[in-house]
Amino acid sequence: DGSGSIEEIAQVANAQHLDYLIVTDHDNLQGRRDGKAGWHRKTLVLVDEEISTNKGHYVGLRLGQEVPRLQDPQRTIEEVSAQGGLGFVAHPFWPRRPWKRKEVSGMTGIEIYSAVDDASEANPLWLAFSTLFMGSEFSLLNSLERQEESLAWWDQLLSRGEPVVAIGSPDAHGLRRFGLHLGPYSTMFKLVRNHLLVRSISEKEIYEALARGHCFVSHDLVAEATGFTFVALSGNSVCGAMGDKVKLQKHLRLYAYLPSPGALSLFKDGQPVAKL
Repeated sequence: DGSGSIEEIAQVANAQHLDYLIVTDHDNLQGRRDGKAGWHRKTLVLVDEEISTNKGHYVGLRLGQEVPRLQDPQRTIEEVSAQGGLGFVAHPFWPRRPWKRKEVSGMTGIEIYSAVDDASEANPLWLAFSTLFMGSEFSLLNSLERQEESLAWWDQLLSRGEPVVAIGSPDAHGLRRFGLHLGPYSTMFKLVRNHLLVRSISEKEIYEALARGHCFVSHDLVAEATGFTFVALSGNSVCGAMGDKVKLQKHLRLYAYLPSPGALSLFKDGQPVAKL
């Protein structure tokens, strides 16, 4: 339901040297049936579905066929899993369409950042004014906020021992208002990105990295994030990367590398325990 075709969106992704792009239109896989999935020059485009449950939206990846809309969330989660798919709760605290069934099980993960949440908090007239005079990047960067409720829910799930993967979503629709392009794909794709730890770019590797949590979310409008590293070391050997479960042992160290200058905060159970 965006303003751009898959070809136009892929062209933007190519211009930004993105390795992959996942298109999730509401309640359909039409783009796949139309032959739009696959390589668009140097960007691999995958086509999946954002499913409208009767209590919120759920992103289904690696699906074989469409999952029916307006079902109970737990039923939707189970149908995605039955297909061997991956499922993520979309924009769980977006005021216009929040996820109203927190006591569910079996999802792969949740969105800890969704651009629609920040957009809904911003004054549309201010967005239009700042976009007109200072550009869409400045406008959206100034609406960027830490989404505490989503992060708190993620922490709660992890503390219960549920291996829930965190992703971000630009929820890019090529939004136009007041005759202005308020959310162009070129800006939205830099506003939030999901970086994956993969050996090569393929459909199998992308889905497997998301399933295992071998990924991290970044706001590349703020700083270049490619190359960020967070691993567990035992001696000089890596014993775990992002998304892995690591056994507590003697001489275990956590190592982080930032590709751009910045502050580093380490959180445990929702609370900062170290800052650099």
